[in-house]
Amino acid sequence: MVKSLYTGVTGLKTHQQRMDVIGNNIANVNTVGYKTDVVTFADIYYQSKRSPSAGTSTRGGVNPRQVGYGVKVNSVTANMTASGYTQSDKTTDLALDGEGFFQVMSPSGQIYYTRAGDFYIDDDGYLVNADGYYVLGVTGDSTGVAASNDLIRISAPATNANRSSITKLVNGTNVTLTVDAPSEYTDMTVSFKHAEFPYATFQNNILTVFINTDQQYNSEDEFNQAVLKALQTGGVTLPDDVSLNVTFEEIPNDYLAQAAKNDVQDIVFTTTTSTARFHYSDTVGGKTLHSYIDFSVIGSGSTDKVDIAYDPAVNKARANYENGTWTITVREDTTAADINSAIKSFLNDNPTVSVEELKCSGFLIPSGLDKRTVLQAFDTGTAAGDTAVVEAGNAGVIDLKGVEKGAGITGAFDFNVKDEGEFANNYKIVFAYKSSYGATTAVWEENTLTVNIAPDSTVYDVNEAIKKAANGNTKKLIKFNNINGLQYGYGEVGGTGKVTTSTTTDADGNPVTVTTTEYNAGFYSIEQGGTTTWYDKDGRELTGDQVPTADDTAEKDPTDAAAVWNVGIRQAFFGDNPKVNPKGGKDSFFTQTAKSMSSFNLQDGRLGSEQPLKSITDLIIQNDGTIIGYHAVHGYMNLGRIDIALFDNPNGLAKVTGTTFRATVASGDPRLAVAGEDGAGSVLSGTLEMSNVDLADEFTNMIATQRGYQANSRVVTVSDTMIEELLNLKR
Repeated sequence: MVKSLYTGVTGLKTHQQRMDVIGNNIANVNTVGYKTDVVTFADIYYQSKRSPSAGTSTRGGVNPRQVGYGVKVNSVTANMTASGYTQSDKTTDLALDGEGFFQVMSPSGQIYYTRAGDFYIDDDGYLVNADGYYVLGVTGDSTGVAASNDLIRISAPATNANRSSITKLVNGTNVTLTVDAPSEYTDMTVSFKHAEFPYATFQNNILTVFINTDQQYNSEDEFNQAVLKALQTGGVTLPDDVSLNVTFEEIPNDYLAQAAKNDVQDIVFTTTTSTARFHYSDTVGGKTLHSYIDFSVIGSGSTDKVDIAYDPAVNKARANYENGTWTITVREDTTAADINSAIKSFLNDNPTVSVEELKCSGFLIPSGLDKRTVLQAFDTGTAAGDTAVVEAGNAGVIDLKGVEKGAGITGAFDFNVKDEGEFANNYKIVFAYKSSYGATTAVWEENTLTVNIAPDSTVYDVNEAIKKAANGNTKKLIKFNNINGLQYGYGEVGGTGKVTTSTTTDADGNPVTVTTTEYNAGFYSIEQGGTTTWYDKDGRELTGDQVPTADDTAEKDPTDAAAVWNVGIRQAFFGDNPKVNPKGGKDSFFTQTAKSMSSFNLQDGRLGSEQPLKSITDLIIQNDGTIIGYHAVHGYMNLGRIDIALFDNPNGLAKVTGTTFRATVASGDPRLAVAGEDGAGSVLSGTLEMSNVDLADEFTNMIATQRGYQANSRVVTVSDTMIEELLNLKR
């Protein structure tokens, strides 16, 4: 009976201890990073009143008879499950999203572990918790450094004593100008100004750097190279070999320039001359020779036609005008003067004919070509081998296509930059006319592209010339889709010319028809097995936008200004050096910033090696625990990293004070990891982990504990009553 008293007492003691734990949990309901303790009970021991025995042939088996003697606390274990988070405005308030613990070191050198990340930076730059324990990880640049448990100290690296630096907000970004020198001569004023050609001046302690802000700078290095070039070009020798460096911060993702591309419809020219050309070319000894006869009408212009007739019996030359057509008869030794004399003779002999005077303005038959062959080609539009090229086609008659005096023709130019992002609005294109055949060339000078157009220039020729002029610089590789008046062949009207067919065999020996179609515009196509391949006049395969369209191959009215221009109109238009100014481009980020840069007074820069902690601004802590800070001289720096400790059995950790734990033989040794890697949680800056105490559970446990305590007290009371009754038997 007395034993039941002691059994009741064990119940009272264990329930009191559970109540102590519940009270502690409730007390820490708002403690940052606190982990709830959970209590479990176990019975103590038993007294055997009868031992068990096995059954026999005459008697069955007997079960043991045991009496228990109370209860004890089996375990008090921390519930390590994560709780919610609360936001704060403090960068060094940290929480872990996932597994692991922050590492902290006590003043005695003991390493503890905690989920409470209410940290701050002390006067010496150490990252510590509320108890002054040092937070552990990596100090300094942590790039490529394994997880560690070193003290983390935030500090500004020493600066060059002979360095001056200043940061200004330009175009919405921080631009830092740094000056280094072998001596202390770093205080000066640096001013940036625009100039087409780079140079620099230095006077009265003021350095003025002139750079071309129309040029596109696509990197920080390109801009610094331009500054260096300005110093070298200007012949400026700075005191003590001072060097400059410009740093741009907050560089956007789309920092490149946006290419300018548009259709130009506002180029207008006038001519008082209607001009057309008979043209013939042939290859002799590997060299292409050109023959031509030009006719012009000066005055009000004309839409009349000119017909060349070849007659070896004519007296030098003969001219006749009838029904809107001039007929010029020539022989092998006829000259331009002979033709003009014949025209004047006709007009003098026929005063009633009202027509502007026709003039032979150009006559060339190279000595390497047979004159009879050339003149017959001009007469008929054809020659042996079909090598004749007459601008009006094969009829041997040309239109004096031109415009009336004082009238204008608008030139349309479609073009685009091949590699967008290289140009903005900082370049122009100039066209010029060269009278020599095969003289299609292009040249870049600064940001101006000059394209020389010849009588036989094609769009293909222009693109090839630009490609050669670019010399591998994609920024200068401009590609034309079309130029009004130029095609991908000779400068003639379109229309289908000669069509020939032949038969060949494929790889299997089957017959295949090959159709070759020549066009008056100089194209030709070969259709074989359902596939059509296009070529230009020189046999170069055309691809992409070079392939002729239906408009390119259609027969065109020679009087239509949209048709391919003859030599006269080409010369009148391109000889006036028309210019194309691209529109719609956007400067690169670096160029935009450069245009807004003015003066930097380096006397406001920091000098010397000692840099206080407060010189570090814009402190941030990333998800991997890396600590980043900004310094006016050094820029953005990697200042350290907070590393995480992982345990195979985190419930085996022993609680210490201040929501910290220590490792035990049950928890095992810690395994260090970078936050977010190898199973470690990510670091959340400006966030604290809340206590995981659940008040509903705690109040429920409190009621159950109270009832358990009350029941055990009743055991003691009843046992006492029974003992009292036993004592009363003596009476």
